[in-house]
Amino acid sequence: MFRFIDTGENNGAMNMAIDEALLIAQSEKRLPPAIRVYRFVPPTLSIGYFQSAEKEVDIEHCRDKGFGYVRRPTGGRAVLHDKELTYSVTISYPHKILEMNLLDSFHYLSTGIIRAIGVLGGNAYFSEREDSEISSPSCFASPTFSDILINGRKVVGSAQMRNKYGLLQHGSILLHVSIEDIFYCFKIKDRLKAKIIEQAKFKISSLSDEMEKVISFHDVKTSLWEGMSEILEEKLVDSKLFPFEKIIADELYTNKYNTREWNFKR
Repeated sequence: MFRFIDTGENNGAMNMAIDEALLIAQSEKRLPPAIRVYRFVPPTLSIGYFQSAEKEVDIEHCRDKGFGYVRRPTGGRAVLHDKELTYSVTISYPHKILEMNLLDSFHYLSTGIIRAIGVLGGNAYFSEREDSEISSPSCFASPTFSDILINGRKVVGSAQMRNKYGLLQHGSILLHVSIEDIFYCFKIKDRLKAKIIEQAKFKISSLSDEMEKVISFHDVKTSLWEGMSEILEEKLVDSKLFPFEKIIADELYTNKYNTREWNFKR
């Protein structure tokens, strides 16, 4: 059994705190694994765990746009979370999926997203190679072999990490996209930025653009339930955060994800 949780809208620091809190609570309380769907308000730039916020992110530009920013516990490059459905999967030890290596478990869980897009009528598939044409601090501008594409354009980007508690995989399923906004917050010279934006228009897209119809958060939420339950071969149960999960999330928000020490640690 997997819990399916919609936590609605939160800022970046709280969203990262909830993801980690779910994993900790599962490990400590022997809870079932969870699939969570959520949104970022305001739009938020999430920085990869190993990225240098000081070197790569223009915080003043983020503030000018009204964007938030937060460092993720997962690796990869920066992602602007705006018009999307963000998902996370948390699985604590012991579990059969954790017997797979990281790449195999990543593809296994991501296949549920491909199936969900198929339910909506889209023909999605994994990228077969890394793209060396674009060098950028943005995750969506730098497609890798593990990304999900439609018509050759990236529409889903995800990352996974493991720790002593288990596995956290989270990612962005783009409903709509503004290429210019993706690059607004990065420290890139104007001439190079214009070139990267033009290249990115052929590499990045959204479900609505590629499927030529409006795809809503609710549409993807519903199809994700179907796609993940089919791939996992598990029953999904509608759930909410338990009070002790909220307490853990509040502590992580205050002491970790909403601190300058965490967000500018590199």
